[in-house]
Amino acid sequence: MLNRRLLRTKAVQALYARKLTADANRLLALDQIEEAFAPDLNSMEFQDKQKLTNNKHLAGAALDELIKSGELKENEEFNSDVIKVANSAYKAYKRQTEADGEKMVRRVLNETESIYVDFIRVLSMLLELAYQAKLDRERKYDDPEAPFSKNGGLNTNRVIMVLQEDKTLAEEIIRNGINWSNDMNMIRKTYREALRKDATYEEYCNKTEHTPEEDQLLVQYILRQVILKHEVPLEFLEQRDLYWVDHSELIRGLAIKTLKSGDSAETFALSPLTKDWEEDRFFVEELFKLVIEESDQYDAYLDEQLKNWELDRIALVDMIILKTALAELIHFPGIPVKVTINEFIEIAKRYSTPKSGKFINGVLDVLSVKLAAQGIIRKSGRGLIDNK
Repeated sequence: MLNRRLLRTKAVQALYARKLTADANRLLALDQIEEAFAPDLNSMEFQDKQKLTNNKHLAGAALDELIKSGELKENEEFNSDVIKVANSAYKAYKRQTEADGEKMVRRVLNETESIYVDFIRVLSMLLELAYQAKLDRERKYDDPEAPFSKNGGLNTNRVIMVLQEDKTLAEEIIRNGINWSNDMNMIRKTYREALRKDATYEEYCNKTEHTPEEDQLLVQYILRQVILKHEVPLEFLEQRDLYWVDHSELIRGLAIKTLKSGDSAETFALSPLTKDWEEDRFFVEELFKLVIEESDQYDAYLDEQLKNWELDRIALVDMIILKTALAELIHFPGIPVKVTINEFIEIAKRYSTPKSGKFINGVLDVLSVKLAAQGIIRKSGRGLIDNK
């Protein structure tokens, strides 16, 4: 089942991607300013290159002020041309950055939903391997150099037969566009090089009869040790999902839970990705939106706490993690303070520098107490207990 840590991670990833696109958009805005104050080589009039260069630098400074505060303070150096060009460049920057931000959130949410597709794909891969086992057992002549028992096979496994007969799974495979026609070489190679050479599977095939417990243990074993571990299927899955390392644990959990229900058609059920996708979507979107809207306020909280640090040397990921944690601490009263801090410590350990976990812990521990004392962080229900 989808967990909140992965959702928090997705919010952090979207914010990080937005920051990178914002920096790129700033460079494009500066290019726009440079073009506006470039000498007109086709003009017969005198071109004051020094003035144009000066205006270009002033417009760049004005742009950075607009990006930081959203408005320009009175400045005698800013003439009408500088203000006009800076405002035009800022509007283009803001429009593109907002569009990019929306795109980043949609992307991470789509990535999250695609976890379910990969979960169905893994189950479908089990069925394809079973079909290869069926073909192998139907061959009239064995390979003398690689004899293999035909007493049993994955296609005779009770759990596999339940999966094969389940209409819901068949519909999900079709609905999610899972088709192996272009990837049969990978399936065959997985069967030949991974499954057929596996000692546990070979031992299973040597027996004619198997207990339900043996069938269940085998499909779970193949999932864990073959599909999710052998280099052939693993490389295939990693190429389809850039965040496979993040998603694989959840996919394995969904698949194992589903297989455990497959002792009979009556008990079989596909595990859902989440209990409430709309609530999960809101959680990611709200964290993202709050960090963008209240970034300046969070900067103020952090500036006081980090006054002995050189802010430009703090990792960008760490700053984003701190701000996302503040958004959750302040705006989600039902989530305990300790839960929020511990979750973002783990995210920092995984996605930032080796020392980031300790850094995030130290900052949030002190800042959460201070903001709670000021009434900025207010917890209710379970959150109130852990806020002491």
